[in-house]
Order: sequence, then C-alpha cells, then structure tokens
Amino acid sequence: MAIKLAFFDCDGTLTKVKSSWEYVHRKLNIWDEKADRYQALFRAGEINYHEFCRRDALLWRGLPVNRVTEILKDIPYQNGCRETILALQEKGIRTVILSTGLSLLINRVRDELGIDIAFANDLLSDNGYLTGEIQINVDFDKKGLLVEKTLASMGVARDESCAVGDGEGDIGMFDAVGLPIAFCPEGINLLNTIQHVVKNQSLLDVVRIVGEHGGYI
Repeated sequence: MAIKLAFFDCDGTLTKVKSSWEYVHRKLNIWDEKADRYQALFRAGEINYHEFCRRDALLWRGLPVNRVTEILKDIPYQNGCRETILALQEKGIRTVILSTGLSLLINRVRDELGIDIAFANDLLSDNGYLTGEIQINVDFDKKGLLVEKTLASMGVARDESCAVGDGEGDIGMFDAVGLPIAFCPEGINLLNTIQHVVKNQSLLDVVRIVGEHGGYI
C-alpha cells in the first residue's frame, strides 16, 4: 500500500545531534555532574520522564530564550535530510515530526523543511526569560499514541504510514505504523526487530525504501 504520511523523529534523525537537551547543557557547561546525573537516574528507573524533564528545565531557569535559540541554531541537519523531505513531499506524502526534543529547535526544523505538523516539548518563558518549567507534549514512551491520534485526525490508515527514528523512544512510533524504518539505530533491539534499517548516515535511503514498499500515491 502506498505511503501517505511519514513520521520523523528529530534529534539524531533529521538532525545529527542525538539530544538537543544534552547539546544545550554541554554548551552551557552544566552537563557534567549536573544534567548527566538526572539522565542516569531516569535510565535507572529512579525518576520518571516528567521528573527528568522538570529537573533538566530547572537548570535553565532565568536564561534568555534567545540564548538557547542561538545555541540550537548550530545543530546541523542529517545528511540528505532536505532532499529526503522534499522528495517525499513531491510524491504527495505529508510529513510529521514527533520529538521529545525542544520545540525551540523542532519548530525551526518544521518551518525550514516545510513539515506539515510538529510535536515537541515546550520550555516555558516569561518576558523572554525561561521560567525553569516545561510543558510535556511528547512523552518518552508514548509516541505511538500521538501517531494513532494523528492518523485518525488526518484520515490515514496505519498501513499508509511510515516512521523514521533512531532510538528506543521511537519504538512506540514504529509499532503504530505500517512501515517502520530505523535510522542508524543505537539499540541492538531495533536492529533485531525492524526490517528496514538505514546504516549509511544518509536519509536518502528512506526515499528508496518507501518507494519499494508500495510505490507512491
């Protein structure tokens, strides 16, 4: 069946940086012995995702929003990213970003690439300064629910959708579409369970895989 809707992760998929959160922390010199501890606690199951994000965001309280925006501007696109999105769009495929990353980055990517819809997490601000609070729109293990809601709202069947991502947080998204594509995945579990795996650091293979799967609209 031809693909009508393509979901993309952003961090590590559309862009080369695996975590926009960690990228900003490192640029601000607060990763070591601070933010990295929160990530370790989350990975160990000692805090949940919402608490992890709350602690992360609190580290940036009082920072000017434009400072974070400027830091994020240096994050480069993945090889073949623009060409891939354009090729899919020219074939009539609509595109969606589902990211647990920062909307300050994801919204820029959406606008520059002409993505139809983008979901990401919002840092809250007041008069141009970060409050240290965050609004979670995309939960770490609930991307699948957003896929299902988006498919329903756009009138697209599961088998008419694909998803491209690189990490364990994308598993729910993969399970909710007809054509899952792992892009240079970190986890060995993804390599073992996803039929289509891109390993060459270029998103252009996605265009080929989608075409071979069921042709275009």
